[in-house]
Amino acid sequence: MVRISLDCYRVLGVPANTGVAQLASVLSQRLKVGVRADYSPVAVAARQRLLEQAYQILSAKDGKETDTEVTEPPVLWVEGEELPGALALWLEWGEYELILKTGQAACQNGTAPSAYGDIVLTMVLAYLELGREQWQQQNYQRAGVYLEQGRELLQRTGGLFPNLLAELQVDLARLRPYRILELVALPLEDQPGRRLGLELLTQMLTERGGIEGTGDPQAGLGVEEGLRFIQQLRPYMTLGEQYEVFGREARRPSAVGAYLAAYGAVGLGVMRHQPQVIREAEGWLRFLHRTQPVPLELAVTNLLLGQTELALDFLEQYLASPTVDAQTAQGIRTAPDELVGLYRYAQTWLRTEIAPFAREVTPAALDMQSYFADPQVVARLEEWQTPEVGLTPVSRPPKRAVRPRRRGYGWLVTGVTALVTAGGLWWWQRLPPETLMITLERPPVPIPSPSPPAIDPRTEALQTLTTWQKIKADAFGAQQAIDQLRLILVDPALTQWRERAQQSHAEGITEIHTLKRLEIERMQMVNPQEMVVEARIEDQVQVQGEDAGSSTYQARYELVKSPQGWRIRKISLLP
Repeated sequence: MVRISLDCYRVLGVPANTGVAQLASVLSQRLKVGVRADYSPVAVAARQRLLEQAYQILSAKDGKETDTEVTEPPVLWVEGEELPGALALWLEWGEYELILKTGQAACQNGTAPSAYGDIVLTMVLAYLELGREQWQQQNYQRAGVYLEQGRELLQRTGGLFPNLLAELQVDLARLRPYRILELVALPLEDQPGRRLGLELLTQMLTERGGIEGTGDPQAGLGVEEGLRFIQQLRPYMTLGEQYEVFGREARRPSAVGAYLAAYGAVGLGVMRHQPQVIREAEGWLRFLHRTQPVPLELAVTNLLLGQTELALDFLEQYLASPTVDAQTAQGIRTAPDELVGLYRYAQTWLRTEIAPFAREVTPAALDMQSYFADPQVVARLEEWQTPEVGLTPVSRPPKRAVRPRRRGYGWLVTGVTALVTAGGLWWWQRLPPETLMITLERPPVPIPSPSPPAIDPRTEALQTLTTWQKIKADAFGAQQAIDQLRLILVDPALTQWRERAQQSHAEGITEIHTLKRLEIERMQMVNPQEMVVEARIEDQVQVQGEDAGSSTYQARYELVKSPQGWRIRKISLLP
């Protein structure tokens, strides 16, 4: 049987020198504060008994010690059916690790059957809070581990607390993109971590129904946000990973998946001197070409496959299209001939649009001269040259009156040396986010401009607590500005402090508070709408014109966000 002790002062949240009258007021406030509705009446009653017992012990102790006595803080010993009440108090104090340690010991060593569900509940809530705490600290994978542990514990109970399970599922879904980015961005040597990141990515895409899907509403990523996420993730992936992951999406089928898979496959094929991989890219681009013309991309891939006639046919389609990019067309047309222009374009594109967006690739690794000079590449291209079966453009343009003589892959091998010093750089426009039209020269979604930096939560917390100290001073001072309390407090804190101020003025007491120091010692973002802050405050007080000295104390503040800004919902003194 697990047995623990609780510091009576901490149970009530008061310092050691608190008088009996104030203890009664604090007890009344603490009893009014409810716990999560999932707790059983047994746990709620246990928590209430512990609060009352702590009050009784401290009340009986008051005045019995001399100034020279040094004693240990009075404690409550808790076990059995009282344990859930103690764990609920620990949850209020943020003692999450202690809850897990004690809860695990209680479950392993045997506990009262009536207490089991509440112990599990508090442990899961501790996992939830630890996960959110790590999330706010941007430790995304660690946050995910805590949330998964909480989910697994709930799932082992066989259906307890379905609402809490749903809450964990939502947090895990929203956290998952952050975990993926954190894990995939790990050094390449960390294979287990990166593998987990890619598994989470596959899981996310499956639940969404593909890159363009919307089947995962809990994650909060619509089509546009999903595309932006993939665009942000891609530079952390190797070309092999892009080829594997997006190739799987292309077979769903997926237009964006086909585009990204072709992008990765072309780079991988050139880097590894594997034209068969580029041939897969050509197939994915043909799939896209049925509904969205991609003639320039097909011209590049067929050039790399040694199919110069097809490359020129697709290039002609592109140059004749109404969406042709003027700079790209000019660069191609000012070359000695169009095949040379296409070669230059392809080499520039490999080095500027593929190399920067994959983990292990340098521009030198995507050298077309090296690719075409490889005897194995030459041998494979020779196998595919005769006849060019099944590789005709989807919509062949009218033949020009004068057609340059056909150049085969041999020209690409022998003519490379003359081209390696050729310059040329074309910048490609990006498409607006509302369209899913995609090409190799236009990424599927533009990278958004950086948003204005948000106010740091710590700064907001400090501003809120400083405002509270000023309004409190006005409410208890000569101005008697009690109505101003509603500008910074909400219930239950508003009702409690309004009653205190009214009672103080009814008794003719005027207090002048001067804030000397306010330091935030600990804070936790529970969610975007709630935060818990612990602060140390030094306050100079005058009562009825007499200097009452300086008071230094610690307090915990629960803040909630309203349309007007942050408000304080609860204030608790700390020992």
